[in-house]
Amino acid sequence: MSIVNKLKGAKTLDELADLLGFTPSGFSYILYRLPNAIKYKSFSIPKRGGGARTIEAPDDRLKLLQRRLANVLYLYLDEIEKSGKEHTPVAHGFARSLSIITNAACHKRRRYVLNLDLAEFFPAINFGRVRGVFLKDKRFEFAPKIATLIAQIACHNHALPQGSPCSPVISNIVARLLDVRLVRLAKQHKCTYSRYADDITFSTNQKEFPVDLALPDPSGKGPWVVGPALTAEITGTGFVINASKTRMQIRGSRQLATGLLVNEKVNVCPEYYRTVRSMCARLFSTGEYFAMVPAMMAGGKVGDPDVRTSFKTFPLIEGRLGFIYLVRDGLDRRDGVEKKKSPTATRVLYHHLLFYKHFVAGARPLVITEGKTDRVYLRAAIEKLTSFHPRLGKIESGAFSSSIRFMNFSRIVHDVLQLGGGTGDLKFFMLHYADTLRKFKHAPLKAPIIVLIDNDLGTKDIFGVMREKTVHKTISTQTTAPFYRVHANLYLVKTPETGKDKGMTCIEDLFEPCVLATKIDGLVFDPDKKHKEPGKYGKAVFAEKVVRPNKSAIVFDGFDPLLQRICDVIDDYATHPGHI
Repeated sequence: MSIVNKLKGAKTLDELADLLGFTPSGFSYILYRLPNAIKYKSFSIPKRGGGARTIEAPDDRLKLLQRRLANVLYLYLDEIEKSGKEHTPVAHGFARSLSIITNAACHKRRRYVLNLDLAEFFPAINFGRVRGVFLKDKRFEFAPKIATLIAQIACHNHALPQGSPCSPVISNIVARLLDVRLVRLAKQHKCTYSRYADDITFSTNQKEFPVDLALPDPSGKGPWVVGPALTAEITGTGFVINASKTRMQIRGSRQLATGLLVNEKVNVCPEYYRTVRSMCARLFSTGEYFAMVPAMMAGGKVGDPDVRTSFKTFPLIEGRLGFIYLVRDGLDRRDGVEKKKSPTATRVLYHHLLFYKHFVAGARPLVITEGKTDRVYLRAAIEKLTSFHPRLGKIESGAFSSSIRFMNFSRIVHDVLQLGGGTGDLKFFMLHYADTLRKFKHAPLKAPIIVLIDNDLGTKDIFGVMREKTVHKTISTQTTAPFYRVHANLYLVKTPETGKDKGMTCIEDLFEPCVLATKIDGLVFDPDKKHKEPGKYGKAVFAEKVVRPNKSAIVFDGFDPLLQRICDVIDDYATHPGHI
């Protein structure tokens, strides 16, 4: 049964709980028995344009319930979209496959670009509006009990809170009436309309901008003001215009939509990029950088001017450069191969920042594995093998904490650092490591970087790089050194040479045969499994359905020699630290 039919057919708390993956008792406890005092934690963050925004962060249990509700609603909307007529989306915020880039692209090369904001967007959507839309909107028309329960999950203090995982999708559902009316108004006046959350944009190439939408301040003293027809439509759907943020941008001046330039093409403001580039240059030279931040972030008060602040951590600079990369890479129409062959300046800068963060400035040893599943094995082995505590990990207050880092092969790491695709990526990484490292004047190199590979035929290219670029001219599957130093703080470690065929092994060989023989749904494990091969399952399933849930019962003694090699690297680096 489709998710649409399931939700429309639901009548009771038990049925909605089942749809959201909760037991009725657990669902009821979160809604009705979890004390209100602990359901949310409030804190303030500075707004980009000044002032503060209050965030209501839900308790973890409530947050899980809200996230599952959001996922179900997204699936519901996707199903409706697929069954209906195709149309051009106008709500670009909180929508899958849409972004500030797609929103801005609607308004390129226009004579007029009008921006206006809605005041208190989430708080304006109250309990009654949430319940009402799920009762009366023809897309939903849920049973009264279900509409009430959804509103109870979503609302706090009788309104949508900023901080809830389901507030974004529900805000778009409620604001659809606003979108319908403003699209109609825009068409009447030959304009283009789009909305990104509370940020509304109209644009046109007409010689005169329609006065029903906006007009110069009649007094001649202030900026443009929102026209009567547009004001009536917005207020008529329960929203309020933030008049102080209304802005008309005329061709010949700088035109922005959701913070991006739209005069000729979508792009970030050049001075923003130059500022971030300067921040990176200082970081790479000195280990710190300066940024102007809202006074609240520096201990000041709301309304105080921005403060020039020193940073040695990465979230701020990585967030800003990541935003620039997201925009510019999204607009680069070349295929992936061409992008990597002839990288843009933004891609090169982002590569250097991620390289510096992970390999140059890290304070703890970093292990780079061939794939994602190896990290699951190693963390479980370190947690179970207490003889390696606290050298590789420790247990505090009943929770395990690793003393080493593992490379997280995120989409950005794979795309920009080109890591996560197996030995081919590792070969490229090792081949260029020394050249890249020399680009940084400030290189603390406090911890070793350990590339961990299977000792099998797949490593021949890596061994070739080692024989060409290092003193290890005889390295092979049969050599038995505990580690091989590549350059500065970079090391190579192989799985122990215990295999019968020239010592060749893979990390899965370190498990006991009974673990490797575990069947899942009648399928047997094959570490070399190709996609859709019948009767077998691969490494991902083995890691997530065998190792992770059963780690307390698995004997990890076979991992002793490999973990000892990692410890040997740490000891060697403590005695002989690296330098450029």
